Amino acid sequence: MVNIERDLNDGHCRFVLSPNRSLSWRGSLWFFMSLLLVSSVIAVSLTMLGFWLILPFAGLEMLALGIGLYVVACRCYEREVIMIGAEDIRIERGRGYPRQHCTVGRVWARVVLERCPRDWYPSKLLIRSHGRAVEVGRFLHEEERRQLATALTHSLRYDPRVPPSAARIVGKSF
Repeated sequence: MVNIERDLNDGHCRFVLSPNRSLSWRGSLWFFMSLLLVSSVIAVSLTMLGFWLILPFAGLEMLALGIGLYVVACRCYEREVIMIGAEDIRIERGRGYPRQHCTVGRVWARVVLERCPRDWYPSKLLIRSHGRAVEVGRFLHEEERRQLATALTHSLRYDPRVPPSAARIVGKSF
């Protein structure tokens, strides 16, 4: 999911990227607890009938499911924030607070949507400047990635230092 915030006074633009969350943290806990309850009832009842080997495997299954749900829930709360200023582009990544950040010069920055030669791999959205490339939007769907590439390209073309009236006189289009 992509949210765009623009400040028309100074021309700054902010893109907030987050993956689609189909299930909240509380929903994940309810799902896990309900499966844990059903699995425990079945495993204990089969253990009472003499099938004691079911119990440890049911426990291992629930442990693996719990770890998997936790990892997926943590990844669903990741965020990328792309801030386009007058001089530079700042990219921040993290959960809750920025854990990684990268700054790229705006003047020579280019937005590139690289398609994989094989159709089954997703494309990569890169911001390139001075030989460096930073990938953004890894968790987005293809259509969202294309729309983000278009929006980033338009935002990079807009120069906040040139007033709109001067741009019309010179003939620049936004």
